[in-house]
Amino acid sequence: MRGIDHSVAPVIWSGVFWLLVVLAIGAAVYLTARMVTDRRADALAEQSAAAPAARVEPATTARAILDERLAKGEIDVDEYKQRLEALDQ
Repeated sequence: MRGIDHSVAPVIWSGVFWLLVVLAIGAAVYLTARMVTDRRADALAEQSAAAPAARVEPATTARAILDERLAKGEIDVDEYKQRLEALDQ
């Protein structure tokens, strides 16, 4: 008889069946992980949209930079006072 022997065909089909089972389980795990990740991202987006962003005034930031430069010794006290007066205007 030509073709596939009748005793080999069930082995091939059982291999195909188990391959499909493994692929289905892998797809279920992937989709579940994707859904959980998307929910977390949505929750974080809603949370960040609900909370107002902390605003830093430019003068406060400039003052902090000026203080830091004085502490590092990049500018002297006279220059510090001069620049501080310029910021307050």
